[in-house]
Amino acid sequence: MPFAFPRRLLLPIASLLLAACATGGGFPPEVPATARTSDAPGAALDGNAVFARTLAAHGGDLRLHPGDINLSTDGRWYALIQRIQPLVSDSGYRIRSEERYRPADGLYVVDHDGPQGRKRVVRSADGLSIAYNGRANEDAARRSATAMTNDAFRMFHFGPSWFIGRVGEWKRLDDVAEGGRSYRRIAGVAVPGFGDAERDDLVLWIDRETDRLYRIHMSLNGFATTRGAHVDTTFLDYREVGGYLFPVRFHERVRGPLRIDAHTWRVTGLDMDRGWTSTDVSGDAYTGTAAPAAKALDAVASP
Repeated sequence: MPFAFPRRLLLPIASLLLAACATGGGFPPEVPATARTSDAPGAALDGNAVFARTLAAHGGDLRLHPGDINLSTDGRWYALIQRIQPLVSDSGYRIRSEERYRPADGLYVVDHDGPQGRKRVVRSADGLSIAYNGRANEDAARRSATAMTNDAFRMFHFGPSWFIGRVGEWKRLDDVAEGGRSYRRIAGVAVPGFGDAERDDLVLWIDRETDRLYRIHMSLNGFATTRGAHVDTTFLDYREVGGYLFPVRFHERVRGPLRIDAHTWRVTGLDMDRGWTSTDVSGDAYTGTAAPAAKALDAVASP
């Protein structure tokens, strides 16, 4: 199902869609590589080996970390994506955030803040809850959009460990070059996908020199008006904290059915292992050791 557009935007968007269709191909457009990767003779890596290398480069399986991780973020949404996907961008609230994550039990709490106030999202073993300015919201469409974006941002912020247990096999694609650097690419299917999606397609771009994740190209099957769409997010900078490598600067683009910039953001603060409890993050506001903003990072340029 294609994007759903407001009536006043149908003509300008139609021209963009025609241009996008002219480029051809669905997601992913590539076929698995055979012998056209650029590994050294006798040292070719299959897709699973490439993923194992990038997981190690990021510090290993973050799900096994026994403590907590705390982030502050700031960013901006581009105008067109706000108009065509208002529930997904939710830009009245999702500009800055304070995020609290406990990998051991998957508890992930995000306080978003924007010009219309605060949005709190709590993801736990019990499910997903949403509140706007302190009032619970159970609208089905908002829940579906939030479930998808919440999953995606946990993946963006906390790295390759999100894929473990979801992607059964990684297939190697042809390597590509961009900006003077070379990237290995691997393709997989996440089951379940983002939010309510049964599955989502993925292509990871991985820097050949550093084994760092550079870009994620993904489908968005978890929300009615994004099915059939695909986006990519590029990781432009990293910081090492507590033995793990965290991306701290991001640029997200819609790649189909049209091609537009969507969102840029950066991590402005990051710290670990405060020892907050579930009670500290379960009310209307953070309390106890969860309350202070994440420790400011050294300068991270705006994307």
